[in-house]
Amino acid sequence: MLATGKEMQMSAWLSKWGPLSGVLAGVLIVRGGFLRANPPGDSASGGQVITWYLLHGKDDALSDLAAGAGLVFLVIFAAVMARYIRRDERWVVNGALAGATCAAAGFAALRCFDLLLATDVKDLTPASAQTLNLLQNDFFLPAVIGFGLFGILGGLAVVSGQIIQAWMGWVLFAAGILVLIPPISAFVILAIMLWAAVAGIWMVRQGPPVRQRAQEQLGQRVLT
Repeated sequence: MLATGKEMQMSAWLSKWGPLSGVLAGVLIVRGGFLRANPPGDSASGGQVITWYLLHGKDDALSDLAAGAGLVFLVIFAAVMARYIRRDERWVVNGALAGATCAAAGFAALRCFDLLLATDVKDLTPASAQTLNLLQNDFFLPAVIGFGLFGILGGLAVVSGQIIQAWMGWVLFAAGILVLIPPISAFVILAIMLWAAVAGIWMVRQGPPVRQRAQEQLGQRVLT
């Protein structure tokens, strides 16, 4: 009986503070993925790439690590959202969790190419540096697909699960569609991460959805 009581306390704690993972994801990914010096473009020569990373490599590596940590919290945030959904609607949020995982893997691959350039630039030839630069600029499709899934299915999960206000879900749903348009994908990913930060704060302030609070209260009455 005591162990079950501790499990209920842990569940309540996770329900209250778990959404902060969305805030951490948003802050870290925006900081690590967008608030940094612009790397060389596709047309940069190998020598130009090497020169740029010799100048900016240390700061760029820190940005990569910050973005990587943010991606971990993005997956955690998707898992937190799954706690608020009824069993018969779980396919929607399970899809959102899969999308967040795909987005994390794809975005991490992009940043790994950048991290290789930042940390090993002295050991690279101009040809290998140019190749890695092309990859870190253009290997974006897995991340875009992942963010699209997270946006579309996550938005539907917010609406169907009544996690927060329905219009927030529709905003995420629209972002999931817009992120699939390559010319604006980067800007929409930025918007999705800002959405996660705002949604995380909102979820902490309001607490678990009414339906989940009722279930937790029922469980506490059974324990007593």
